[in-house]
Amino acid sequence: MFSSTKTGHFTHIIATALLGQAVGNGLTPPDPTTIENYGHLIIQTLVAVVTIWATIRKALQRPETVVRVPAEVLPLMQVEAPKPEPDDSAQ
Repeated sequence: MFSSTKTGHFTHIIATALLGQAVGNGLTPPDPTTIENYGHLIIQTLVAVVTIWATIRKALQRPETVVRVPAEVLPLMQVEAPKPEPDDSAQ
């Protein structure tokens, strides 16, 4: 871990001290607004990834085969109008 020379040893000690200061200052807990902003960023990233994935998946699907049938073959349904009920008040 330490260097075998005296200058390497001192360089290691100084570098470790500087990195320790940087890490120590960087490990302070963030304020709630920063946490909320990171949460929104993560959610937006997930939505973007899912949207892109679904778009690519849809684009790579094979189109469905369409069977063309002439109109004469289709069955026609005849709908009868309901018969009016006799009105008892007219008698």
